[in-house]
Formats: sequence, C-alpha cells, structure tokens
Amino acid sequence: MKFTLKAYRDLGRCSMGTLLDEFDTEKDKVIECGKEVPIRSVEDLFPYLWQSPGIACHSDGKHVSEFWCKGTHWHHDFDDCIPKYEKEIKRLEKKVEKATDPKKKEHYQNELSFCKEHVGHLKAMLERMDNEMEQLKKKLIKENS
Repeated sequence: MKFTLKAYRDLGRCSMGTLLDEFDTEKDKVIECGKEVPIRSVEDLFPYLWQSPGIACHSDGKHVSEFWCKGTHWHHDFDDCIPKYEKEIKRLEKKVEKATDPKKKEHYQNELSFCKEHVGHLKAMLERMDNEMEQLKKKLIKENS
C-alpha cells in the first residue's frame, strides 16, 4: 500500500517524512523499540513523521526508520524546558520579594520578566506547531483517501 506525502511539511527540522515523497508499505518500514509498526493507513505514520529516527537506512529503494518513542521534534526538544523555567520563575519571585538592595531587586525582576516571557513564547510555539501539524494531518488524510 502506498501513501503520498505531498502535503507533508517537517515544521522546522529534517524528520522522517522530510525525505519521503511517499511511504510504500512493501518497501518502507517503521520500527519502534525493536518491533515493526504495522502501517495500514497514513494515520499510522503520524506518530513518527515529525520526529527524527534514532536510526534510518536507505538501501536498494527501501527505507527503514527506527524510533524509541512516538512524538514530535518540538515536544521532545521543549516540553522539559517549561517546568524548569516555571520552577526558576518561582525561585526568582522569592528573590524579588526578599531583595532589599534596589539593584539586586531590579536584576532579579529583569531575570523574572525574561523567564516569564520565554515560557510564554515556548508555550505559544508548541501550540502553533501542534495546530500546524493537525492541519497537515487533515491534508494528508484527504490526499490519501
């Protein structure tokens, strides 16, 4: 079975789907944690299209991609950052509250402002990427129906 990937965009990083114009179940394989993933529809590819495989092989017109988990490159990169920054925000809020020296208080306030703004940007980026991916999924489903 062949699935076309004309509507696919990698959303910022070379991923499994970046190099494929189509996915042919007779020539192409997805492996997760050592086990082959059965691909019966284009939807079965969605957990893998937007991430880079740990190992990928291209030989004799065949393609194998091995993954250790499902997901997207942006969530793998940034999900862990948000709780770390939120913890830092709480720490800085306490420092601002306790600071008596105006220069130190201003310094902590500036750091706090940066961290809050950065977390906001990260959350907005993740939401935007998720929304774009969902739109691309709809296009890929339509393209392959």
